[in-house]
Amino acid sequence: MPKKPQPAPAGELGPEAFELLMKSGQPVLAQLVQEANKKYLYWDDFKYKAIPQGVDPADAWRFLKLMRGLGRVQTPVVDVHGDRFSYLLTEEVQRCLHVIDQQAGGPVTVSGTVGSPDARSRYLVSSLMEEAIASSRIEGASTTRRVAKEMLRTGRPPKSIGERMIVNNYRAVSKLNELRDEPVTPDLIVRIQAMLTEGTLDHPEDVGRVRESDDILVHDELGQVLHVPPKASQLPAELERLCRYANDDTGAFVHPVIKGTVLHFWLAYLHPFADGNGRTARALFYLFMLKKNYWLFEYLSVSRVILGARSAYDRAYLYAELDDCDMTYFVHFHVHAIEKAVRGLWEYLDRKGAEDRELSDTLRHDPTLNYRQRALLGRAIGDSGAIFTIESHRASHDVAYATARADLLDLVDRGYLEQHRQGKSFAFLPVEGLRNRVSGE
Repeated sequence: MPKKPQPAPAGELGPEAFELLMKSGQPVLAQLVQEANKKYLYWDDFKYKAIPQGVDPADAWRFLKLMRGLGRVQTPVVDVHGDRFSYLLTEEVQRCLHVIDQQAGGPVTVSGTVGSPDARSRYLVSSLMEEAIASSRIEGASTTRRVAKEMLRTGRPPKSIGERMIVNNYRAVSKLNELRDEPVTPDLIVRIQAMLTEGTLDHPEDVGRVRESDDILVHDELGQVLHVPPKASQLPAELERLCRYANDDTGAFVHPVIKGTVLHFWLAYLHPFADGNGRTARALFYLFMLKKNYWLFEYLSVSRVILGARSAYDRAYLYAELDDCDMTYFVHFHVHAIEKAVRGLWEYLDRKGAEDRELSDTLRHDPTLNYRQRALLGRAIGDSGAIFTIESHRASHDVAYATARADLLDLVDRGYLEQHRQGKSFAFLPVEGLRNRVSGE
């Protein structure tokens, strides 16, 4: 966790300071506000930006706050003092929402990699692994991405608490699509937390249970308290309010991505569990997006983006709480993370589509290979040290054991793989010179 940010200047903009700002001219002030809102700067960054000559940066900040306050939208989320969080739909946030709507919602109309049900299934399995790994690593799971993927693909039992966190996360995220038709209830949220934390907590009694004490605090690395969640006695009522908000489609329209982001923030702010709050909040966001028919969220790993910007993620929470309940900091960060995940997915799909076409070209002399065998050979060609098992092939493509076994043995018969005994099972390795053999050279 980052250190607690420096408090911003308090107080209102006085008449003399306001007059001095007005003398700088409307275009200058408009540019100041626009640039500050593009990245939605907090005071610790804003004070270093270009301020009109002769104007105290603190007064410029007060002016910015005044402008931001004019358009903020109230949410039902209240802080521990009873003040309501709100957010501003900046131009930048609206731009991100437009991209997300274009590329992550509506019907599946893309041909090729996504359009194929087989390829869709293949990417879905891989993406679920990425999300499970990243979301767990955000919360401290200590393992490498490569080792974690090997564990999930082969189905081997987890060897540590961190690996168990990843397995739990994978199973929980995999089940979200089955839960999309259930209303959001406190019981459902508790069940998701239980799936995520089973076998990982120092106190097993905290699995699947809302906390009953007030000793859960969020600290930085030096032990300074960063966040004091609401009292345990408030949690039942707050969770009921959160669920009503999630299920209510009759009130004023709120963009689904914004509403899902509010739910993410709200649950994390409440911190209703002894552990697993972040993972549960992210899972709730995914579930809500699936409920709203954003089909691409089956594939996205927003947590992987968050993991790469962990400090900014944590600061977004802190700024929101510190700066007069301005949730825009979190909304701004979150929609950018989603947009980056969306763009990353399409880049991946374009790349995989090109690779698939190249591989298909290479394998055109052998049309009897199925899509799973083509995918496996594609990986084997790129990594001559790759090791495959029946269980890893089954898990990667979500097929029956017998189907996976038949795929691998067929590739052995064709001379593409070698079969070796590994304990009580078998391992399958690419033959030497596989690329040349596949291309027929």
